[in-house]
Amino acid sequence: MAITLTARATPLAPALLLASAIAGCGSSDAAVAPASTPTDSGATPVDAGAGAGALIDLVAIPAGEFVMGDHTGFVDPKHPSDELPLHAVSLRAFELARTETTCAQFLPFLHDALAAGQVSIADTRVVATADATTYLDTSAATAPSCITWDGSRFGVAPGREAHPISAVRWAGAAAYCNWYGAKLGLQPCYDLAAATTDATRTCVRLPTEAEWEYAGRGGLQSPYGNYPWGDATDDARVNWVGSNDPWEQGPQPLTTPVGFFDGSLRQRADSVWPSAMETYQTLDGRNGYGLYDMAGNVWEWVNDWYGRAYYEVSPAADPMGPAAGDPMPDGVAYHGLRGGSYFNSTVYRGDHERVSNRDPAYFRGKYLGVDDPNGPWFHIGFRVALQQR
Repeated sequence: MAITLTARATPLAPALLLASAIAGCGSSDAAVAPASTPTDSGATPVDAGAGAGALIDLVAIPAGEFVMGDHTGFVDPKHPSDELPLHAVSLRAFELARTETTCAQFLPFLHDALAAGQVSIADTRVVATADATTYLDTSAATAPSCITWDGSRFGVAPGREAHPISAVRWAGAAAYCNWYGAKLGLQPCYDLAAATTDATRTCVRLPTEAEWEYAGRGGLQSPYGNYPWGDATDDARVNWVGSNDPWEQGPQPLTTPVGFFDGSLRQRADSVWPSAMETYQTLDGRNGYGLYDMAGNVWEWVNDWYGRAYYEVSPAADPMGPAAGDPMPDGVAYHGLRGGSYFNSTVYRGDHERVSNRDPAYFRGKYLGVDDPNGPWFHIGFRVALQQR
């Protein structure tokens, strides 16, 4: 089943060639269901190859203005006041993926990068061959990862094709963006060695913090809500702790397929889940722009370095984040995360998923891995943006 690409009245005509371009990469003829269709892939990892599952549904986000930051007076105990001051931001039009990047969408990138000698395996991790920068943990490194490695080839764990990729680092997400952009006929956004972004070209990258929050609000500005849909904490609208969705009592990761919370009555017969429940009634978790999972499921990387006081100096038009990040307790700077995840404890339920919440990756990665048996990074993913210049 193929995903239909919609023509745009923009300079991005090469995007219309994406289906044929993607079909030429990778080395598997295995069919992959679209990201919106959970599948039962049997007892062995699925080699998704580069079929329809690789395609990304991009949503046009209109140019506009909003007041960025926390409108409710929330104070994060670990990094207080980083959502203030409130400040007006204007953004050019861009496009953002309707869903988080899935395991099936990420797999062809790994196939291509391996074939090109750009990645290799080091201690069960996928690393850049050039400098050993970690891109991703395989399932051998951390069980919650959906990406398998059999010694010669990558695959996707059974039933996880439509779930969001997780256990991915910022560098891995950036490398994926460059790869996907090349399939669109675009130049790369990222200098991977320098971890810098070219803001002058039309290309695929991670959304900036400002873009992510603007899109996450879905046009809801009067009043500004806590969540992409408003202020209600509706458990059946989002995959956070306590949603009691059919994957919540299963093995890690407790992700749901992207787009799962769409208002429909979900049937166990149509989607392999670990729960014994036969049906699950979802509420519609899409926001005003039609974006799914802008709260919960997995944390999402943004383009920006994390700077606690950046809002005090942020430019008013198209902010790209600080030139360098603030050192965390380990002395290392990290990029930012948005959106929260399924993993947050009941103590923080609904706090991390606020649309204005900012989070340095240190607290979800290295710091978390100190005491967590699942290790760090296992609930971190991303979605892509299309920068138009």
